[in-house]
Amino acid sequence: MSQSPLSDSRGASDSYLESFGKLAQRIRSGNSFSGNERNCAFINSGDGKFADVSYSLGLDLIDDSRGLAVTDLDGDGDPDYFLTNRTAPRFRVLRNDLKNENRWLVLKLIGDPNKKCSRDAIGARVEVRLNDRNIFRTLYAGDSFLSQSSKDLRFGIGKSETLQDARVRWPSGEIEIFELDSGVGKFILSQGSGKIESHERITFKEKFALVPLKLPKKTDELRIRLSQPLKLPEGLDYKDLNGNKLLVDELTQNGPLLINLWANWCAPCLKELKELAQNSSILRDERIEVIALSVDNIYEDRGIGSEEVIEKVRLSGYEGRLGFATRSLVDTLDGLIKKSVYRHNDFPIPSSFLIDRGSWLTVIYKGPASFNQIIEDKNKMGLGPDVARKESSPFEGLWTQKEFIRNPIAVSKIYFNSGYPEEAKNHLSSFLSTHKVIPGKDIGSRKLLQLSQVHFQLAEILSKLGDNDTALSQFKAASHLNPNNERMKLRKIFSMAEAGEGKEAEGLAKKLCEKFPQNINHLTLLGDVYYALGKEKKAADTYNKILRINSKTIPAIQGLSWIKSTSKNVQLRDGKGAVQLAEFLMKSPGASNNEEFNMIIGAAYEAIGEYEKSKFYLKTSYDLALDRYSTETIKMINQNFPNFLNKDN
Repeated sequence: MSQSPLSDSRGASDSYLESFGKLAQRIRSGNSFSGNERNCAFINSGDGKFADVSYSLGLDLIDDSRGLAVTDLDGDGDPDYFLTNRTAPRFRVLRNDLKNENRWLVLKLIGDPNKKCSRDAIGARVEVRLNDRNIFRTLYAGDSFLSQSSKDLRFGIGKSETLQDARVRWPSGEIEIFELDSGVGKFILSQGSGKIESHERITFKEKFALVPLKLPKKTDELRIRLSQPLKLPEGLDYKDLNGNKLLVDELTQNGPLLINLWANWCAPCLKELKELAQNSSILRDERIEVIALSVDNIYEDRGIGSEEVIEKVRLSGYEGRLGFATRSLVDTLDGLIKKSVYRHNDFPIPSSFLIDRGSWLTVIYKGPASFNQIIEDKNKMGLGPDVARKESSPFEGLWTQKEFIRNPIAVSKIYFNSGYPEEAKNHLSSFLSTHKVIPGKDIGSRKLLQLSQVHFQLAEILSKLGDNDTALSQFKAASHLNPNNERMKLRKIFSMAEAGEGKEAEGLAKKLCEKFPQNINHLTLLGDVYYALGKEKKAADTYNKILRINSKTIPAIQGLSWIKSTSKNVQLRDGKGAVQLAEFLMKSPGASNNEEFNMIIGAAYEAIGEYEKSKFYLKTSYDLALDRYSTETIKMINQNFPNFLNKDN
């Protein structure tokens, strides 16, 4: 059976998961699932080979095709195709209009349940005997991916004049012979009758009425209604015209908020501001707060001041709230939506966001927003998941799920990386409160494996926030739900050391190393546990043992360089050795952008008295840690190098 990252992940290799992720990224970027691969059709050449006739038959479509069903759509005796695609067009009807004098025979089988055969007669095998040859067909259930062709068995009999009989081997094993005449058409054969019950002549139709396709008018408007509103961080801010930072959360306390992003150079933006001005009284009656935020100074400072913004907006007639968007506001909105909407490109200008009371992002408008659509969306906010699901779908249909599932881990990472750790923690906690483990549920099931990842991510966040006790409980939950996950097991053991269960953590780590003495991951865990417990000598010995096995093991190089740089034990302290290890570390890909690596080489240079180099790397590490909310790195720098920053920093 093919692998799937959505099922049991225990059998999926890292390379497979990596490839699947890259393929998914292609789709999110707007590319085809199958690239530029065309559909293919092959004809049996009769000599054991097949010839590609895709182009000749007009079937070499560049669609992302999936299901294929065959039936006689127009009743002219030849098979027509129904084709479903993953992307547009979602459905194609391919009518067979080949002109020839060949003849057809169609057999519909009806089984008898009293004879141990289903009514559909699935599995029946039919042999049609002609005057010059025999033709065989078997009745299948499901003959293409996610599709089912007509269960009528079709026989192309060419120019044969004589039909002798049809021999049916029913699924029960019984063989029955039905006499046929020389005509063509559709025969209905019922098990046990031994004769044709109905004979329907095919009526050849000369015309097939096509229904013209009505395409919607082209528009620059693009609306995304989220099936699950996104809770915006409480600290999400913008600047007023005086440069003061204000919170978006304060604007949503009394009702819905519409944020409009615009720029001075954008003509459609000014047109939209004019429409907002013309409908300002209706917006007030609907209790929709509006704020227009300029993005002119975000990514490259254009030097746009309050006076220029006011003058530009005055010409449109807009008299509502004004301000400047901050980079953190735009990046946070962009990141949250990229993790919630499968395919999402960067925001155009203008873009607007309809936010419900309490800072719940509900609708995104890319490009100009329809005023009537805004009012309609506002009136449908807060009406429950059924309404949200219906509004988020671009077409009508029945759904088996109450809502489209959003990845809670991805959303929490956006919160955390944007500097909102409490929101990241609360988002995962809220998800777990509504997706509880059912007692007696099989450990290792798909749902529990997914929940284990949520517990693990929550544990990592709690650990970074310094809440080691609660983090340990989450690591234990993750490892319990996914007992075969090596990473979770090792992380749980180290968390035990951080949370005060050092003796037990050391024992478990030793036991693993005794069982697998050459396993670098287990040895690294033991070294890290020793260091967390203050046993620097044992930690250094363990890291050295790892490097004798593999001299390029990054975690061991990190740990050993740090001990040689910062240890108060003169027998362990070795500045030159620390620098040598740290300089090797900085040659690895992405090292210059890694806060831990910069801290380690900064510590190494400090140990040999090269203070300017040390300050440079420590400052780089500190800035990176602040940007990523890496509290552990910040804590280590403050504890070990309290005087490296000047007072201004």
